[in-house]
Amino acid sequence: MVKVIQKGFASIIAVGVVTVLLFVGLIQYRTKISEEKPREDQVSSNNVISESPKSSQSSSIPPKIDPPKQTLSPKPEKQSIASSSERPGWEILSEKERAELPECGKTLMTVSPVPIDSITGIEPIGSSNPPEHTLASISSDTYIGVTGQGTTKTTPLVAPGDMWIILINPRYGITQDPEDHVIKYAFCKDVYGVVDHVKSLSPEMQALVDSRGCAYPGGSIKDNTCPILLMEPIKAGTPLGTVGRLQGNFNFGTWDLRVTHTFANASRHGHLTKHSTCPFDYFSSPLKETLIGKLDSKIGGSCGSVEYDVPGTLMGDWFIGDASPTRHADWSKLLYFGPNNRDLEQSVISVSGIIVSQPTKWVFEPLSSGTINRKFKDVTPDVVYCYDNNGSSPLRNYGKGIISGRFILKLTSNTELMIEYQNELCQGTEWKFKNPTVYIR
Repeated sequence: MVKVIQKGFASIIAVGVVTVLLFVGLIQYRTKISEEKPREDQVSSNNVISESPKSSQSSSIPPKIDPPKQTLSPKPEKQSIASSSERPGWEILSEKERAELPECGKTLMTVSPVPIDSITGIEPIGSSNPPEHTLASISSDTYIGVTGQGTTKTTPLVAPGDMWIILINPRYGITQDPEDHVIKYAFCKDVYGVVDHVKSLSPEMQALVDSRGCAYPGGSIKDNTCPILLMEPIKAGTPLGTVGRLQGNFNFGTWDLRVTHTFANASRHGHLTKHSTCPFDYFSSPLKETLIGKLDSKIGGSCGSVEYDVPGTLMGDWFIGDASPTRHADWSKLLYFGPNNRDLEQSVISVSGIIVSQPTKWVFEPLSSGTINRKFKDVTPDVVYCYDNNGSSPLRNYGKGIISGRFILKLTSNTELMIEYQNELCQGTEWKFKNPTVYIR
């Protein structure tokens, strides 16, 4: 009888141990699954390009400067309305957040983002500058130059209108300047804006960063993986930080959900490009006219465009395979045929790699007839065309990379292009492919 009781007691203990082990295993499994869930910034379609440094100096970036030591403040008990789990992308608000915003009026900005007398020039939307901006469609913002480029001088930056800060992305040591932050904001349900290459944050913006902490688990300001997602209202004129320093210019752009551009293949492009608009259109007069008057352009008061695709012709953006301009690793697979954003009468060929040994940009005056240096919109399938550069073009200072040679190309269909670079000029009328590369829309 005693042995039976002992066996029964042992069985109960064994069952209890197994139950505990199963429970612990379940907890560890759920924890592992939680840790392996991809962060939202890793699947956002816009986070790569919007962080690309742009400088009007050189495309080469000097050695990185070690970022200053940062200490993350603990998250406050009251969390921001913004939720990383609800947003499709860093700057794409959830429907709940959009519902908090007012309807859009005609005038949304009343204050210049920087003092008018500090502006040295404004580059229009649609700048092509390989490799980071091979496609003009990537450059969905204007670039405002300020005094003191190439020095440590900074210019104060303020909120141009009443708005809601929706994203602050602190960044350190990624350009020739120690700091290089991004701030994005909403004016209303449909119109949003961005300032990029902010060289220091104002006390007001730094307080927002310190009070919230990173939007994603494991993020760190020290390694530039700490986007701050929020919905913080501020008034026009509120200090945002400073711009300038060595880079000497900053992105200033808007996107409007009521505007959708037409591309040969819209799935290739990011959210901001699809809805890019001219930021000066939302300013009150006479400030609007003053800012437009500072555009470095022969376009006649226009901010430029990202919309240059002409289906069935050579003009516009081309890609190798499934390449995307929003993926850094794909920059070498991009190719652009389109106008110069400063002068629409000039043509640009911009290519990052694959068919050339270095990022290359040619600017030239196109021709209206023949098969040499023909206007891109006139190039149609099944004819071989040739574009050359002898290195002595009067527009050569606007180019970069390989300064001479030729591209021979042929549209094999409305959506497929065969192209090859050769180290010679477009002499004669017979050009033979040796090892062409195929691009598609």
